[in-house]
Amino acid sequence: MKKLATIFLGLAAVALCQGEAMATSDYLSDVNNSCGYEVITDCTYCHYSTDGTLTAEQTQYLDEGACSFCPEVTDCTSGTASEEDLLANAQGVVNAYFETLFKAFMKAMVQAGYPTNPYVFGDVLPRCPEVAPVVASDFSRQTGYLVRRVSKLTRNARSTPDAWELKQLDKFEALAAEGAERTLFEITKPDGTILPTREFEAAAIVTEGTAGTYTGRGGNSESRVYFRYMRSITMPGPPNEPPYLPCLKCHGSYDQLGAGVTEALQDLYPYDQAMGYKKGDIRGAWTIKIPMN
Repeated sequence: MKKLATIFLGLAAVALCQGEAMATSDYLSDVNNSCGYEVITDCTYCHYSTDGTLTAEQTQYLDEGACSFCPEVTDCTSGTASEEDLLANAQGVVNAYFETLFKAFMKAMVQAGYPTNPYVFGDVLPRCPEVAPVVASDFSRQTGYLVRRVSKLTRNARSTPDAWELKQLDKFEALAAEGAERTLFEITKPDGTILPTREFEAAAIVTEGTAGTYTGRGGNSESRVYFRYMRSITMPGPPNEPPYLPCLKCHGSYDQLGAGVTEALQDLYPYDQAMGYKKGDIRGAWTIKIPMN
């Protein structure tokens, strides 16, 4: 699927940089992908602004789309993305986020001596605040979106949901209680095998604030518009049951916790709430917030 930078000023601006890096940015890639061939190789002087204001080329890009830069535009297909495209893009980001975090966690587990070390979970728990926020931050910087996980019962306060996210989490819990049908997603595990997971989804275009409450890049007051997406995170069963994930070793009842976990939680998260889950509970959700202003 094409990069969706045509409608995302924030993502376009982040991608702008000096030198050869500009030639491979998302901003320029959208132009080249729309035309079907490379149009420009070095855009430094045309597209880079040192004072944060829009250049003429950026304004043209935002007003007319990537096609306006193509010598021949008959086959150009750039333009405002549909909600279907936005949904597919958000789903893809969540998959990549999930897989990257999964890989980072398993790497930490192996480094701690998994599976022979009986204290592996207690040893890895202190790594979580170092690993998980970094992965989320990396994805947010790379995409220009807000990428994170949220939960009603937090271990890290940074995972506290906002009002829209809290509403979706409540809906997910109600759907789970009703036994509602879930969407199947296939996640590639670190060993290359596929993890089939069924989860609930929510997506909407959300306007935050009202005119006069936000000063945009051009200095105009405006509301903020986002495409928002959430996917539930369902607690799997014990590690000896399919899909053989050890989540309850850190989030289950006290008799299910891994060795050393209780002590690590007392040291690192004295106000932890993320305990007592059982198989099938909604642990939280992956959440993507894409700016559309």
